[in-house]
Amino acid sequence: MSVSTTDQYVQDTIEMLQELTSDWDTDLESQISPTTSIVNDLGFESLDVVYLVTAIEQRYGRRDLPFEQLLMVDGRYVDDLTVTEIAAFLQKNI
Repeated sequence: MSVSTTDQYVQDTIEMLQELTSDWDTDLESQISPTTSIVNDLGFESLDVVYLVTAIEQRYGRRDLPFEQLLMVDGRYVDDLTVTEIAAFLQKNI
């Protein structure tokens, strides 16, 4: 059984978040899932988002991704993102 592209990007996102938070003391009760939010559940701060962007660029070998589409809405930074939202951005842009 093959994994769909969306599922692969969800899995990739979860793996990157697990690597970034492996030594954090998060309040998350369970494993990172598609509905996990990076701010509310994982406690990301602005610098952590920069680390995530860098991890995405390195994983896919791309420095030209339009991250403003992911991080901004109507000229304002988004308050939070879920694994699914990040995966949808990756599927659209990679």
